[in-house]
Amino acid sequence: MNTNTSASGMPFTSRVDLHVHSKHSDRPSEWLLRRIGSPECFVEPMHVYNTAVARGLSFVTISDHNKIDGALEIAHLPNTFISNEVTTYFPENGAKMHILVCGITESQFKDIQHNRENIYEFRDYCIANNIVYSVAHPLFLVNEKLTVDQFEKLLVMFNRFELINGTRDPRASKMVEAILTSLTPQMIERLADKHGIQPVGPNPHRKMLTGGSDDHSGLYVGSGHTITPQAQTVEEFLNYMRQGEHQPGGRSGNSIHLAHCFYSIAYDYYKNRLAGKDGQGSLLGEMLKRLLEPAVPLTKTQKLKGYVGGWIWRKKMKNLSSTERMLVTEFTSLFGNDRNHPSQHEAANAFETSCRIAQQLGYSFIKQLIKRVQKGDFLESLQTVAALGPVTAAISPYLAAFKTQHKDEKFIKVIANHFEATRPLLKRSNRKAWITDTFDDVNGVTRTIQTLCKTAADKDRSLTVLSCVEKTPDVDFPVKNFKPVGQFKVPEYDQQQVSFPPFLQIVEYIERKQFDELIISTPGPMGLVAMMAAKMMHLKTVGIYHTDFPNYVKCLTDDEALEGATWKYMSWFYEQCDVILAPSDFYRRYLIEHGFDPYKIRVMHRGVDTKKFSPENRDEGYWEKFNGRKAFTFTYVGRVSSEKNVDLLVDAFKHLLERDESLQLAIVGDGPMYAKLTKKLKKTSQVIFTGFIKGKKLAKAYASSDVFVFPSTTDTFGNVVLEAHASGVPAIVSDRGGPQEIVSHNQSGLVVDLSDKSRNAVTLAEAMWALATDSQKREDLK
Repeated sequence: MNTNTSASGMPFTSRVDLHVHSKHSDRPSEWLLRRIGSPECFVEPMHVYNTAVARGLSFVTISDHNKIDGALEIAHLPNTFISNEVTTYFPENGAKMHILVCGITESQFKDIQHNRENIYEFRDYCIANNIVYSVAHPLFLVNEKLTVDQFEKLLVMFNRFELINGTRDPRASKMVEAILTSLTPQMIERLADKHGIQPVGPNPHRKMLTGGSDDHSGLYVGSGHTITPQAQTVEEFLNYMRQGEHQPGGRSGNSIHLAHCFYSIAYDYYKNRLAGKDGQGSLLGEMLKRLLEPAVPLTKTQKLKGYVGGWIWRKKMKNLSSTERMLVTEFTSLFGNDRNHPSQHEAANAFETSCRIAQQLGYSFIKQLIKRVQKGDFLESLQTVAALGPVTAAISPYLAAFKTQHKDEKFIKVIANHFEATRPLLKRSNRKAWITDTFDDVNGVTRTIQTLCKTAADKDRSLTVLSCVEKTPDVDFPVKNFKPVGQFKVPEYDQQQVSFPPFLQIVEYIERKQFDELIISTPGPMGLVAMMAAKMMHLKTVGIYHTDFPNYVKCLTDDEALEGATWKYMSWFYEQCDVILAPSDFYRRYLIEHGFDPYKIRVMHRGVDTKKFSPENRDEGYWEKFNGRKAFTFTYVGRVSSEKNVDLLVDAFKHLLERDESLQLAIVGDGPMYAKLTKKLKKTSQVIFTGFIKGKKLAKAYASSDVFVFPSTTDTFGNVVLEAHASGVPAIVSDRGGPQEIVSHNQSGLVVDLSDKSRNAVTLAEAMWALATDSQKREDLK
């Protein structure tokens, strides 16, 4: 929409930041600042002036909220004028709007204060007095009361709108621009008749646009600005504004810049209200100082004081609790060798530093908490939780910024639906992200993700997997891997590692890439981060119930209380999702029985690549490669672990060997029980282990089997059963979980009742024997 020249053909060269604040904007509108009792701004008016001049702005003004004290403090300086950000109201419901007025007198300011309670009277006053105005951040809900009808009224009442706001996310600006550029005389006439409001000027459908930084921190003065043709005086500049010979310039904001502003304000508040001018006195103050102030080389005297202070500090450390000592140690390790870190004022560096603080300390705290809970040190555990305050302080400006930037998303979508020009902007994009805690493991979750993401890539659909593993997965579809801050072993399941993700970077990445939908495969740390991002940004979430964790917990611990707690967590997590995908009808019913919302649950149907898995892959001598024989072979494929009932399968097979020693069992896969089982069955030559295999080798393993046995009662689907069927092999599965829906009893296999633990091995053995001794039945089941 911008051009290089005005309507009169003159180049745009004079720049002014029409929307900038000083310390006289002392009533905070942001939740975070209200929460800590901080004013909205601490910036001295002279700092605004000097910064604006240093950055090449032609004229300088200050537009504080309902005050002109800041503008008056610099009014004696050259090329300045008085402005104000007026809070005005729709009288019908009290909806607040912020309107910038520029080039006003002190007398006009007093009149405006009298008229601003009623936006209609305020508008009429501005028109009658030829005052330059601009509707600031038009889609930002100041007090959550603005309606679509009132936004329509703004389009009729005002002809100048702020398009570029250096603090706010550009999504709303794109929406406003699409609406304003689509207006026609007929549309304005229709809206004027609808609302009974007289439009302004001869061409009320042609809107004029401005830009401003909306800076409250002194960091981003001029980042957004308004440009006119070359003006020699303030009055000449204002005349260009009145004539509409101006355009917006600069950039819109983002969450990282807004958070940096919050940090700056918080640090100023800390220095001015809570500590001495140097900000010393607490860990929180030191954190803020490290984020915002450049490093200064130490003098010899300061170094000496540091040595003495260090000795005294070490003495004090002995009196701290173990949690407090851990906090100090971790914080020192983060910054001890980083005093010369460059560009401390840059938002990106501050973000990186905040991430390091919050995420490394958070990981250390969680690690200590787990250890103390396992040891039963509950008092120390509570102290650890209480000491998380500095971590919360490090991340709260970012969480507040992400939430603030997207708080009006629902209203923006209502507006997008209302105007024809903005309907294409209803969605942020067509991009989706698939979030998972597991991607380097061999399991059904990983297989499903890889299969569907490969299909999406082949069809040119925008789908990116977000993972958090040590090594970036080598796949042929988009993956963004975040290196874990650290990893934990799962209690009662030491072979399974859970990553502690760099949560702030993940949220920032989701925002920056403008994903419109998040697909969450796992309710672990990555799933929680994704859910947090979705809630802050109002993104659609699809949760997939891949794994029956409550059943896993029951199998691994035999603890009903722990199983119940797991159910409560799973219920809470999936209740946050907009859509829940169950892997089978059985699990849809199962989840509903456990209190899940039936209206959210849909069944995720899946298939298998029949070109890859086919009876044609059969190789009679295949098992000889693994020290096996040409014999009747039962095969299991999957994770070698207790929750898969692999030990039950082995017990059942031993029963069969008592009847026929020529039978063979092939266990394909790896897992926590692998070493134990191979050692235990070392002398049982009829049981062979292949370890992990994939690709053509796996396809041959299926096809070279005679019967596939999958005794798991915790699987929600069972990809391996589908692959076995595609390979022409009948299957035996349990009557619980998803696999029973793949196998039609006595049509494609056998479904076995494994509800009686005392007889499960015998029951499974009988089913295996029935197929081993009846070749015709096996043929009928294929």
